[in-house]
Amino acid sequence: MDNIPNRRRPDSVPERRDYTPKGHVRRIFHDHKLGVVLALLGVLLSAGLFAATSAWAVNERLTRRVTEMSYHNDTRSLEYVRRKEAELVQSVAEKERALAAREEELAPKDRAYLVVSLAERRVLYLKGNDTLFKAPVAVGSGKTVVVEGRTKRFITPRGRMAITHKELDPVWVPPTWHYIEYARKTGRRVVDMSNASPGALAGYPAGRIPVRGNTVIIPPWGSPQRAQKGVLGAAKLEMYDGYYFHGTDNPSSIGSAASHGCIRMYKDDILWMYKNVPVGTLVYIY
Repeated sequence: MDNIPNRRRPDSVPERRDYTPKGHVRRIFHDHKLGVVLALLGVLLSAGLFAATSAWAVNERLTRRVTEMSYHNDTRSLEYVRRKEAELVQSVAEKERALAAREEELAPKDRAYLVVSLAERRVLYLKGNDTLFKAPVAVGSGKTVVVEGRTKRFITPRGRMAITHKELDPVWVPPTWHYIEYARKTGRRVVDMSNASPGALAGYPAGRIPVRGNTVIIPPWGSPQRAQKGVLGAAKLEMYDGYYFHGTDNPSSIGSAASHGCIRMYKDDILWMYKNVPVGTLVYIY
């Protein structure tokens, strides 16, 4: 053992150790840490940008496709609407031509006739192409009242009618609904005596609605209380089914939808009609 030589490195020889990691990649990372980190960040950033760009491109293609589909659908819808509108316009035009031809056929050629426009609330007295007279009117209000379980609506009927009778200072005999309507407006109950004897309400004023306390009495037919003067104004021109041209005790209603179906007129206008429109004159209400 004593003969084994001492192999310890002399102190005069410097120690040399290789701390470089094994492998080429490791050596690159060891020698160029900052460059490698920056390169990796660049790769990651490029990958992120590529992914974002790809997603944006896909979204744009999808948006463009949806827009194209919506455009084609809207175009078809608009074309359908235009086609239907054109058909409707043509149908209305044909109906107007047919109506005009029918009016020309029905309108008297050799005598005057009356035309009432419910929309314009106006009456015209025409002969051929001449307007002999025109005046504002009041027409049916369109309101309703229920009488004995049946609903009555106050409208002016449309169609062809004729003057059947004329009368100055007419007396109005109100129907039953008049008293029911008045009772409802005033919050009273109703007692029907319309089938009693004409003198059953002696003592009540003639031409007035009989009221006793909180009760409205429907007066007997033929009684003085059932006949009311002045309500129809200075004159009336009767038509079918109890509809009249007549004056009014409420001239402020002229030009509105306010009547129970008759056609109201100012005093001077209804008197002109009474003097100049003969019985038998045709009336067209539209």
